[in-house]
Amino acid sequence: MIHPVIKRLYVLPLCLFSFKGISQEVSSESEKIKEVNTLVIGAKPKTEAAVKDTASKVKQAPFPGSIEVEDTRDHVVFNIIPASDEVIAERIKGLENIMPMPYNEHVKKYIDYFLYKRPNFVKQMLERKEFYFPVFEKYLVKHNIPDEMKYLALLESGLNPNAVSRANAVGMWQFMSYTGKEYGLKINEYVDERRHVEKSTDASFRYLTRLYNQFDDWELALASYNTGPGRIRRAIRKSGKTDYWSLHAYIHPDTRAYVPQWEALHYLMNYSAEHGIFPDYKEALYPMETENLVMDGPLNLKSFAELNYLDFATLKLLNPHIITDELPTYARDVEVKLPRVNYVYFENNKKCVLDSAMILKSGAQETYVAQSDSKGDYHIEYKDSKHYHRVVSGDYLGKIAEKYDVRISDLKRWNNLRSNTVMKGQRLVYYKREAHKVYDAINDSKEKTQVATAKTTETKSNENAASLSNVKVVAKNNTTAPAEKPFHYEKQTVKRYHFIQRGENLTMIARKYDTTVKELMELNNIQSQNKIMRGQRLAYYTTISEKVYDQSSSDANKNLIVHVVQPGDTLWNLSQRYGFSISEIKKLNGLDDNTLKVGQKIKVKG
Repeated sequence: MIHPVIKRLYVLPLCLFSFKGISQEVSSESEKIKEVNTLVIGAKPKTEAAVKDTASKVKQAPFPGSIEVEDTRDHVVFNIIPASDEVIAERIKGLENIMPMPYNEHVKKYIDYFLYKRPNFVKQMLERKEFYFPVFEKYLVKHNIPDEMKYLALLESGLNPNAVSRANAVGMWQFMSYTGKEYGLKINEYVDERRHVEKSTDASFRYLTRLYNQFDDWELALASYNTGPGRIRRAIRKSGKTDYWSLHAYIHPDTRAYVPQWEALHYLMNYSAEHGIFPDYKEALYPMETENLVMDGPLNLKSFAELNYLDFATLKLLNPHIITDELPTYARDVEVKLPRVNYVYFENNKKCVLDSAMILKSGAQETYVAQSDSKGDYHIEYKDSKHYHRVVSGDYLGKIAEKYDVRISDLKRWNNLRSNTVMKGQRLVYYKREAHKVYDAINDSKEKTQVATAKTTETKSNENAASLSNVKVVAKNNTTAPAEKPFHYEKQTVKRYHFIQRGENLTMIARKYDTTVKELMELNNIQSQNKIMRGQRLAYYTTISEKVYDQSSSDANKNLIVHVVQPGDTLWNLSQRYGFSISEIKKLNGLDDNTLKVGQKIKVKG
């Protein structure tokens, strides 16, 4: 965990170690067992009777040379093959690469602990490492970090990207939220990139590199990853020593076990078989070839997995950073990994898959309930609206954040503030989620004028027939004039331009025109979103409605069925029910996207 204060240590996801109260080494073997057991938070120190009971469970296995051991937490039985100190010391010496790995009483204690008390943890790490280690090794090479640092993740999280500590550190590398954001990890209500295997690994190794640059020593960098560089610097000042094992007695008790445990796990990941511990290959995770998608909401991930013939558990395994089962309507640029074999299917059936997967299940569908007013049919969409606050005397960020029910961190991000200081008269931007009416088809005013003109021309010949001045000619002629030819609206995408004003940025402009920063940058060949100028012309795409008259409404309508959209209906479902393509339904109904509203009337061929 990256934390400015002391961190408790992991040996399993969500299971922490604490070393408070251990002030001297114990001599007897039973006392050692008792001491190590107390390290697990939540496990009470065992009485002498309990220690004897534990010792009674360690017995000679049926075949010579091994000892039958029951894992104290998971109660799984193993046949452990012991090895002499000389043999273990020789093996560890062969593992040394960049970092020194002495075999001493501290390292021995934790090798014995994992062998005789927690062998099932070692087995689980063997089953997970093949899936995660290739990612670690890629970024170790990128940042020029010793290969053996990959074993740090076993100690931090037990190779669990969803691990959460008591201090709310999250992910494989145990980032606190503020440190994660400092290293560029996105954290919101539907994505937490502290759980993203690649992005969190890259951030973790950047942090480790920073620590190494402070101490010029990888063991000290490892210890400071746990306890913070400030504590290590104080230990150096107090002792006058600069190498880890000379500093060991001066390091805070909560951190003294960190490097010995790392070395013990490093050894056991390489020599587990020699001690009789093997992975269950049916439970093991293996690397898979994947493709990255960048998705916008809304998206139901369970439906998305099902439509791509992918097990939902596999989708979650590949995308632990997506912390909900649905991406909301306002979600943008979310990375979704798909196995390559499923990606090929998705690419060939993208429209159909997204048509069904975009229907949310947890109440978001209320957004698409059909309503109407004097302007026509509409539905409600929730968008972030921009507002301003003028700082007055007595204002401070916390007070302003509370007033508008937003977070201080968001206020700082929206206004590019480096501190919490604000000044009287300063204008602050903030965003609030608000409901907006979105009309499905709005008649163009010019078209209305043309229709009115046409009707007026048609009725002129009948005006003279009105013998009374108070007779409303329009009303009279409305009963005899031929009905207007049936039509529908077809929407098309057109290019428009925006000239950048003072104070605008790409995020604001993207919100204004319902597009994304990425699309604006690609369309206008912008390399950096910070390099835009006032008066610069930006191209963007928007959708307009065009009135199209039906060719022969009487003949066309003879074989049409009107389907009233029900909850859960999608264009994909309708195409399967009525036996023709989505594109035909869209063309027949003048639809420009795959969105349907409950109560909407859809024409389909009979």
